[in-house]
Amino acid sequence: MRRLVSVAGALALVGCATGAVRQTRVAPLAPYADVTAVRVVALDEPSAMTAELVSGARAGLPKLGWHMANDGEQAYTLQLHIAEAQTPTTLQTSLQDQLLGGLATFGGFRDEDRGLLAVEATLMAPDGGATLGSSRWQAVGSPRGLAGGAGLDLGEALGKAMHSQEAEWYPRRGADERLFFTPTARTVPDGAFVLSDDEALLLRAAYGITRRLQVDLWLGGLPVPAVGGGALPLPGAMIAGGGGGGALFGIFDLGVKFVALEETRTRPGIAISYDLLDVFGTAIGGGGGVGIGGGGLGGAGFIGIGGANAQFNLFTLTAGKHFDTGTQVTLGGWLLDNHSILPQSAHFTSACGVAGSTGTTTGTAMTRCSGGEDLPHLPLQFQGFLGVEQVFNDHWSAAVEVLPRLPISNTMWTTGVRWLPGSDAPAGFVALDRIKARVDLALAWMILDANPAAGRQHATPVYFPWVGVGFYVW
Repeated sequence: MRRLVSVAGALALVGCATGAVRQTRVAPLAPYADVTAVRVVALDEPSAMTAELVSGARAGLPKLGWHMANDGEQAYTLQLHIAEAQTPTTLQTSLQDQLLGGLATFGGFRDEDRGLLAVEATLMAPDGGATLGSSRWQAVGSPRGLAGGAGLDLGEALGKAMHSQEAEWYPRRGADERLFFTPTARTVPDGAFVLSDDEALLLRAAYGITRRLQVDLWLGGLPVPAVGGGALPLPGAMIAGGGGGGALFGIFDLGVKFVALEETRTRPGIAISYDLLDVFGTAIGGGGGVGIGGGGLGGAGFIGIGGANAQFNLFTLTAGKHFDTGTQVTLGGWLLDNHSILPQSAHFTSACGVAGSTGTTTGTAMTRCSGGEDLPHLPLQFQGFLGVEQVFNDHWSAAVEVLPRLPISNTMWTTGVRWLPGSDAPAGFVALDRIKARVDLALAWMILDANPAAGRQHATPVYFPWVGVGFYVW
């Protein structure tokens, strides 16, 4: 029992250390790239407690690469303010008292008997004219005994946030490493974890290894509807076409993405990535099979008959530029190579027909050409893409993506909105500024060619809905 209580007490103390920093925000710091020093000051009247706060912050900041400013040196200013200091009404010395105090701190609760210390930190620009960041620390206990730890925690939290923003010119937003189907030139932030679900079947996990490197894992499946031509973009904008009733595709994708050139005020950012992608699927309700291809799919697609799996090497190059108007423009392309590293069972042959119609039969995306030659692997495929996103505020943006193909009628595009719900204010033990949620609501559009035999006298635009949700823990 004593051991259990000791473990619980240790966990509570850990919770106290991690839960006391309630929120931390820092703006992009690239405009101040030459500044590496910080000056720490207390806004309250000098006292032993303010001295400990300043001393703790000065000890925490250098751990992340910042140094304390010398006289006359250009520097950020970190201002510390005691927002609340409540002395305990009773002496708290037992392990039980420490346990309950630690749990109250972790949960963000108040305790009138055990005291409270709340400290606010504000990061000012070197010229003193703009507020660049803020953080809040709150814990239950004796203010005098907590002051040194409060300063240290705030210094470390702000130092880490400042380090992640050193090369950023434009604010980071949840899910800004990709739009709906296409990537951007950004990566998941350093240490951030992503878990998302698209179309209810496609799961994705991603992690920011460094500020410029992320890893991705896609796993699941996508239904390919017959309506709209039985075409649907998979990760990497692979295009799949099913039989008369559609198809169901499963995918496994393990990828890495690296920012090769960081964006500045005057130049775009450039990211490159590689994905080891395995696609497997079965035609449903028709004989069309599993079609796979990139640019030029309409006139020169390829098809794997029946249930099959195929492994691809997917290379991506993306350039992206943000503007002060809140607009982001991305441009890039995928290169799809079928020289497999893993075993594959798919056999490819030439496919006839374009999205949604073979010219005589409706509802079939691709069918095997009579006399089509079997191929040992899928020829090299390329697909370009263009994306434009407009950010309206912290929670809403809209985007358009274009996947151009020849003929032009085979071009695919998406329109949609992104909602980032949430708040920067903490709720209990959850620091909401560290959790970014996203909800994507989009429509993917394409054009069905005229097909009088199917009662379609003119080319007709069609669409299918796309819904995605995700959580980002920073």
